[in-house]
Amino acid sequence: MTSLSSTEHAETDDVRWAAVDPRTWEARCGSHVIGTVVFGSRYVVRLRDGDMTGFHTSLESAKAQLEAWVRWQSGPPGEL
Repeated sequence: MTSLSSTEHAETDDVRWAAVDPRTWEARCGSHVIGTVVFGSRYVVRLRDGDMTGFHTSLESAKAQLEAWVRWQSGPPGEL
């Protein structure tokens, strides 16, 4: 499974989404593509290396999964 490099860690606070075509959405952190969501019979989440990580019935839940993965890869939040 793909992990974020240390240079990407600083950029994980803001996941941006872009529609590539009517059935494909791309997730970016800074200038790095971190994954995609593709709609077929369901919404399929793939990491940037092509690993499939989930199937969903809504675009929102597919995006939420990828955003949660980014937060998980970024490590625990700093102490308050």
